[in-house]
Amino acid sequence: MPVITCVEDLKRIYKRRAPRMFYDYAESGSWTEQTFRENTTDFQDIHLRQRVAMNMAGRSTQSQMIGQDVSMPVALAPVGLTGMQCADGEIKAARAAEKFGVPYTLSTMSICSIEDVAEHTSSPFWLQVYTLKDDDFMKRLFDRAKAAKCSAAVITVDLQMLGQRHKDLKNGLSAPPKLTAKSVANMMTKVQWGLGMLGTKRRFFGNIVGHAKGVGDPSSLSTWTAESFDQ
Repeated sequence: MPVITCVEDLKRIYKRRAPRMFYDYAESGSWTEQTFRENTTDFQDIHLRQRVAMNMAGRSTQSQMIGQDVSMPVALAPVGLTGMQCADGEIKAARAAEKFGVPYTLSTMSICSIEDVAEHTSSPFWLQVYTLKDDDFMKRLFDRAKAAKCSAAVITVDLQMLGQRHKDLKNGLSAPPKLTAKSVANMMTKVQWGLGMLGTKRRFFGNIVGHAKGVGDPSSLSTWTAESFDQ
């Protein structure tokens, strides 16, 4: 195992292990990708004020977020398709967040369901939701979140229109995926990923398939998604 010293080290390992279409999904944005880039570069303009000759005894990063004790004031952001980046990815991410004492945010577009994550964790997690036209689905989604003891809802409101993600189009990443000989060949080189996916039953959108009316399998998901966004 290589020595991990920064996020870039993890990204290199991730790029080797995950199929190209899923790596590109997480490491790219829509249209010109300006917002995607600025989500990182904007932090470079924030500088910590240096203070010296200070008593450091008893200093701690512990804090509270919406009434929840945390080891530091950060949370894991929602990422769709985490369970396709790595088998049972949402469960693993939630357990890692729990271990380090920070909140985990589950995406509505996750592979593992709310119930899956709740079953494998003991700390409350957050749920990211969209404003959708499907009122029945939204009501049941919140009911499921309450039953799972989710402690917060993170509402996404910046999808007035779905952005065109160029790399997804080129990779055939859609619902269901449009597999090509090139993408299948790439997947075949990711042995560890493939074995992991074969060993799990969680391969589809667990929060939606079987819960939204008319969405009984991944093939009907794209139509429901296109018709449901209410922004």
